[in-house]
Amino acid sequence: MSDFFKNNWFLLLLVAAVVSALLAVGSVTGASSSIAENVVNVLATPFRSGANSFATWYNERQIYRNDVTKLQEENAALKKKIADMEEAIRQAENDSDENRRLREWLGLRQQRRDLSDLETALITEHAVSNWTAAVTLDKGTSHGVEVGDCVIDPTGALVGVIARAGLNWSTMRAITDTDTSVGAQVFRTKELGVLKGEFSLMEKGQARLDYLPADSQVLAGDLVVTSGVGGYYPSGLVIGTIDEVRPNDSGSAPYAVLTPQSDFNGLTQVAIIKSFDIVT
Repeated sequence: MSDFFKNNWFLLLLVAAVVSALLAVGSVTGASSSIAENVVNVLATPFRSGANSFATWYNERQIYRNDVTKLQEENAALKKKIADMEEAIRQAENDSDENRRLREWLGLRQQRRDLSDLETALITEHAVSNWTAAVTLDKGTSHGVEVGDCVIDPTGALVGVIARAGLNWSTMRAITDTDTSVGAQVFRTKELGVLKGEFSLMEKGQARLDYLPADSQVLAGDLVVTSGVGGYYPSGLVIGTIDEVRPNDSGSAPYAVLTPQSDFNGLTQVAIIKSFDIVT
């Protein structure tokens, strides 16, 4: 027995210390709580604290996640509302532009009653290169469009001439195109000439007024309109303004360089003159 105590003295001491501690706990908490209950509570307290801390953290995390989700939903709703408002503004601008164009066409019809049949058309494609200046329109033979019809902008200025016509489309060559030729007249001097495209001028958006009289009085700044000679095109359509007058290569009759009135590259809608009254 003495050997047992000698060999296990540390273990016995440890047990005695634990028992003493439990007795002390029991004396503090009162007789109503058993030693075992106190031991369980002492051991469970840290875990209860940890569980409470975890529960608090988890609840706060859930609240944060719910707040973030709510903010994301509100943000998405605001973005959609802004997108809807921007679309409404764009639509209003388009409607305003359309109303403006309609007023312009109406005003043109009232001013030029000789243009008895106009067909408005949208430009669907530009085909501008070093060799040609043309556009495709969304109106064709089913709308009464024919090759040779004049095309004007909303101000009534000449843009070009129909070169090809399909069922629901047509191709218009600009007045600067080398295949275009239009009878013209200098408004101030009443001198007649022929407006023609030229490669060297086309890339600059200009054209050439040829066949002027040898004693021409044309000056830079003069306005040029359609002559109406031959009855092919209406008279008095504004073509453009003279930039400069140059002598002919042969040294005889001069010719003039002209800049069109209409902004060919900036156009989106035009009108095709399907018929007109000849004014004498």
